[in-house]
Amino acid sequence: MAHARRVRCLVLLTLASCGTTAATATRPRPTTGAIAGLARDHDTGEPIQTASISTHIGGDLQAHVVTSDAKGHYSLDALPPGDYRVAGSFAGQIIDVGHVIVKAGEPTIVDLTFTLGRPDPISVDYSDAKLGAIDHYKPANLAPTSAIIEGTINDSATHERIVGASIAVLGPGAGSGAVTQLGVSDDEGRFHFDVTPGTYTVSAYYSVNQRQIEARRSEIQVEGAEAVIVPLWIEAQR
Repeated sequence: MAHARRVRCLVLLTLASCGTTAATATRPRPTTGAIAGLARDHDTGEPIQTASISTHIGGDLQAHVVTSDAKGHYSLDALPPGDYRVAGSFAGQIIDVGHVIVKAGEPTIVDLTFTLGRPDPISVDYSDAKLGAIDHYKPANLAPTSAIIEGTINDSATHERIVGASIAVLGPGAGSGAVTQLGVSDDEGRFHFDVTPGTYTVSAYYSVNQRQIEARRSEIQVEGAEAVIVPLWIEAQR
């Protein structure tokens, strides 16, 4: 399942789980790796069931093929280490992701975001630095007075997902009147907070080589009945 690095994080308060619904990661065998992730629709954020996901390395074009489940999750297991391409297909659209590095004993997450109704092919280089900007979608049946902040925390050098990081969401607004929500990233490096419309700051706290470091993204505008995806990037290798 998901590729994730566990780090020691700065704990500001006692943290509870942040309520994400991602599947629990399963550690591959020491001699093989895995690719896993979430297939979803860009505009609604809804999971996509029965998307076809295949991976290949070298001249082997379809060594592994799976379909996403009812929650949009998929897992390609027992992969020899190497540099892979991942292809997702649904409703006539193809997503091609190149340079996905699989390591022995380490699962790697590759999320696939389809644009339903706009079936142009999408090509992504997984090795690109800071892959994934802040994005917005409109969940079904979310009230105008409600909103969502979700996202992932990632190692900027390796793209590994960070498990157990302390996440803080401050807002709406700033100053003494702003409320802080606290949580931790799950086994796929994801976090999820239910909020109200407004302007927020999202931070991740962690410790590297006995140094406490914060990754922060500020001035995040969240409208009513909207969800915002906020990727956070850290330098876990330093």
